[in-house]
Amino acid sequence: MTEATTDEHRSGASVDDSPPETPPRVHIVVTCANRKNLPVPPGLRIGNLSNYLPRQRLTEWIRRLSEPGGPTTAATSLYAGEHWAAARQLATAVRVEAQLWVCSAGYGLIPATAHVRPYAATFGLRDGDSVGRSSTENLDWWRGLSEWVGPDPGAPRSFYDLARTNPHDTIIAVLSDTYLRPCSDDLRRAARQLRDPQRLTIVGPAQADPDLNELVVGVTARMRPAVGGSLLALNVRVAQRLVSLVSADPATHRRSHLRALAHELAATAPPPTPRANRERMSDDEVRAFIRPLAGARPTSATRLLRQLRDSGKSCEQARFKHLFDEISLDVRC
Repeated sequence: MTEATTDEHRSGASVDDSPPETPPRVHIVVTCANRKNLPVPPGLRIGNLSNYLPRQRLTEWIRRLSEPGGPTTAATSLYAGEHWAAARQLATAVRVEAQLWVCSAGYGLIPATAHVRPYAATFGLRDGDSVGRSSTENLDWWRGLSEWVGPDPGAPRSFYDLARTNPHDTIIAVLSDTYLRPCSDDLRRAARQLRDPQRLTIVGPAQADPDLNELVVGVTARMRPAVGGSLLALNVRVAQRLVSLVSADPATHRRSHLRALAHELAATAPPPTPRANRERMSDDEVRAFIRPLAGARPTSATRLLRQLRDSGKSCEQARFKHLFDEISLDVRC
C-alpha cells in the first residue's frame, strides 16, 4: 500500500481547503496513562503476546481490541492518576473551541470521547507491557495502529491525518519523551500539512529528539513550583497554563508565542522548596512502620508514605509501594 493510498484509507474525511469562517479550533493531544479505572483482562495485556513476531503481535492485538463484548468506557474516563485528572481539564481551559485527543500505545490516536476497552500497553522499552523491543519497533507499531480504523471510524488516526483534515486549526501535543519518539515522523509530517506550521506545538521535554526541537516548547523541572503537582503531571500542568492564554487571536496559537510564554513561566517561577533532610530507612524498618498501620484500618500506600515522611523519615515511593503491597498481602492472608 502506497503512502498516499494509506493516508486516504486511514482518514475517510475530506480535506478542508476552504478558508475558515470561524476562529480556528484547538486540538489537544495528551499521552495516555498506565493507571486505569477498570481492571485489565489478561488477554488485553501486550505482555501476554511476547511470543508473537512484531507484525503478528500488532495484528493479534488489533483483533483482540476489536472483539465484541467486554466492558468499555470513554477514553477520558478510562485513565486514572494525577496526569489524567489534569488532562481532562485541558479542553475547557482554552477560550476557543477545543477537542481533546489521546495518544495511546494501545489504540493509537483517538478522540477522548471514543469508547475503548481497558488495556495495558506502553512505549516504555523496559516495561513488561511494552509494544516494542526497540525504538524502531515502536515507530513501526505507531504506523501500524494508524492504518487501523480504530474505535471511532472516520476519525483521524494520526497526527498527519488530524492536520490534513483540519489545516486551519491548531494542534498542541502534550507528550512525554517515551511517546514523543514513536510519533516523531508523524509529527514532522503533520506540521507540514497545516497552513501555518507554527500552529503545531509539542509541549514536553526539551532535547528529547534533535529532529523535533523546532516543534517543541520545552518543559523543565524549574517550572514545577509555578504550576504545582508532581513531576509526573508537569507536562500537562504547564500545558494547562499555556492553553489558558490561547484566545481567538491567531497570534496566540503560534508556537513562537507559546514558547515565549513558557520562557516567562520558567523565569518567574518561585525557587523550589528545599528538600527536607530526612533519615533514610532500611526495608525492615519500613516494614515495621507499615505493618501495624496497614492492619489497623483501610489505608493507602500514598497516605502512609506521607505520614512516614512527616515523621522525618525517608523512603523512595516505588520501594515503599512494593513493601506496602507485600505487607498488605500478608495482612489479608
